[in-house]
Amino acid sequence: MIGDRSLPDDALPYAKTSIFTAETVPSKLTNTHNTKKGIWGRLNVNRGEVSYYLDGEDAPLAAIRAGETLIIQPEEWHFVRLNEDAEFFVEFYK
Repeated sequence: MIGDRSLPDDALPYAKTSIFTAETVPSKLTNTHNTKKGIWGRLNVNRGEVSYYLDGEDAPLAAIRAGETLIIQPEEWHFVRLNEDAEFFVEFYK
């Protein structure tokens, strides 16, 4: 896991996206969006690299590589950028 972000001890998984690539990632994820109140995301990178940006920032908060994860905080406005061979999915917790 990247950084000091972590899920609460009582967080329970409830949903998971499909596996996305640079060709299949929905535009919603590459444009600014957020998670709802009380919802965490866990960005899981299977291959390549996914850069995670906070809204309004020019530099990524983190570059997540194959085998790494990043916890997305509730109500955090963000977007992602992928390198061409990236493959990732997101798990959601509440």
